[in-house]
Amino acid sequence: MILTSGCLSCVKRFLPAILLAASGGLLHASTIQTISIDLSPLHAGSVLSGSVILQNPLMLGDSTPILLSFSDPADYSPASLTTTLSVTNGVPNDQFRFSTITFTNLANNKIYNLEVRGAASCAVDFPCQATGGYQANDPAAFTGSYTIATAAAPTAVPEPGYALLVSGLLPAFAFGRRRGNAIN
Repeated sequence: MILTSGCLSCVKRFLPAILLAASGGLLHASTIQTISIDLSPLHAGSVLSGSVILQNPLMLGDSTPILLSFSDPADYSPASLTTTLSVTNGVPNDQFRFSTITFTNLANNKIYNLEVRGAASCAVDFPCQATGGYQANDPAAFTGSYTIATAAAPTAVPEPGYALLVSGLLPAFAFGRRRGNAIN
């Protein structure tokens, strides 16, 4: 019985520190997921690209929408569009695929549907940079390559995990205050 009350007293004394340490461990570093699609077959140097900041790198089965924009928006319609980047099971490694992208090339007024043919594949999930292939329309009007990259976000990017830290601080202060009142 004495051992139990001694342990309980010890736990009560250090509970604020334990809660604070546990909530700090829940913080996650941010990552930047980028996609870059080479459209040189349409216009020399033309690129369709975008990036998104994620709390964690994409893993098998994950997906995220990414806003894309053209390096030369005057040549395409619409000037920006969205695709979904997903990680699927591939052989031998995970594959990064984008959903079908549809746009109009204003130079020839043709509509193109870009679809993955030969997905970008990474041996590791983070950090990762891989190149895959796509084709425009079926049968293919042209083919090209796309690059996927996952990198750590610079420290200047605010981390969304601070809410977890705050949710750990509040109970720590409450238990600390309660313990302080019990001692007085």
